[in-house]
Amino acid sequence: MNPIRPDLGLLWPSFTFFPLAALAVLVFGAAGSDPVMIVIGLLLLAVNIAIVANQAYFTTLDIEGDAVVFRTNFGLHEERVPIGALQRIDAKRYPGAHSGVSAPFFVARGRDSTVKVNTKPYRLRSFAPFIALLRQANSHVELDLFWSRVAAGEDVSKEISLTPRSRW
Repeated sequence: MNPIRPDLGLLWPSFTFFPLAALAVLVFGAAGSDPVMIVIGLLLLAVNIAIVANQAYFTTLDIEGDAVVFRTNFGLHEERVPIGALQRIDAKRYPGAHSGVSAPFFVARGRDSTVKVNTKPYRLRSFAPFIALLRQANSHVELDLFWSRVAAGEDVSKEISLTPRSRW
């Protein structure tokens, strides 16, 4: 199976809006002959290129040998869970802006370790064959309701559950 990689189509702000802001800083710095603004604009462009390159080439979720492995940050950050120790796959959500919630995280919980992947830059349908392969290797893996629906091929992309509001 090929590793699951972020879908660059879902990361469009990273290579459209953010570079435009960096270019605006660079243009205003060049127009005003301000070397500090020029350096800031170039640094912003470099950081943006690094973020897109990291997502495109170095961020993967894969099965390597007998473990589920998530790599990011140019391969410097790695999380792994042995498939035999894998107990549960959850969809953890965190409070987001405007009383919403974040994209569901893919949280593979083992006995001693956990792999946690933010699924926002991924197509959820790409997780279905991955989960099927994991369940084939370890039939005792439990899935929460969200990931069972993804594994069954249902469209859960429009599912929203609001963060509970305070009573005050």
